[in-house]
Amino acid sequence: MPWRIHDVSVRIDPRVRHLVPHDSEPALFRFIQEHVRPREVVMDVGSFLGIYAVLEARRAGPGGRVVAVEPTAWSAALARRHIAFNAEGAAPVTVIDAAAGDSPRRATFYEYDEPYVNSLAEAVDVSGGATNRSVEVITIDQVCDQLGIVPTFVRMDVQGAEFHALRGARKTIRRAGTRLKIIAEMHPQCWPSFAMDEASACDTIASLGLVAEPLNPGTALFTRDSHVILRPGA
Repeated sequence: MPWRIHDVSVRIDPRVRHLVPHDSEPALFRFIQEHVRPREVVMDVGSFLGIYAVLEARRAGPGGRVVAVEPTAWSAALARRHIAFNAEGAAPVTVIDAAAGDSPRRATFYEYDEPYVNSLAEAVDVSGGATNRSVEVITIDQVCDQLGIVPTFVRMDVQGAEFHALRGARKTIRRAGTRLKIIAEMHPQCWPSFAMDEASACDTIASLGLVAEPLNPGTALFTRDSHVILRPGA
């Protein structure tokens, strides 16, 4: 069915329309619209239902490429449907069924009735128990090497594992150089489960040669479900 996301019309599976708000995350939407350019190579890490991958593919156009990473099998299947529904005039999109981390391995993945909080660690802010399953964990560097790509735009939403995923992109960050733009959703409420805190987050950013700024100017850098822009430092 046709569905409006801000001022853009896409086609989605009607069964999940309750999970696709019309006006969610306006600053993130604007950032994608303004910064994904024709022929861009994009990685969408933690793609959920693939809606942002669809928007990125449209912006990149047929000369670009999008790689979407999503560990929840149900979400990845719907992402593939949404990508197929919206493929005309868009960049090709590859969906990889895996979680992003700092080293390749198998790991326990926690899935909930509220699927947007699924994570490599138990959720801290939902009621009800999780269904546990084993998933493949990949690194961004691993994917880029296998596919022969150097992304210049990365969107990330990995429910607390954001800095582990960034550590797994060290080589890619260096290769992309000054062209790279990363927009990452922050989940500091989840960081203790990943042995992270604000100080270690700042240390990771610095060690990768990045500088950070909040997507919404004048706001704190690390707040619950906020977005941070990461770019190579001078």
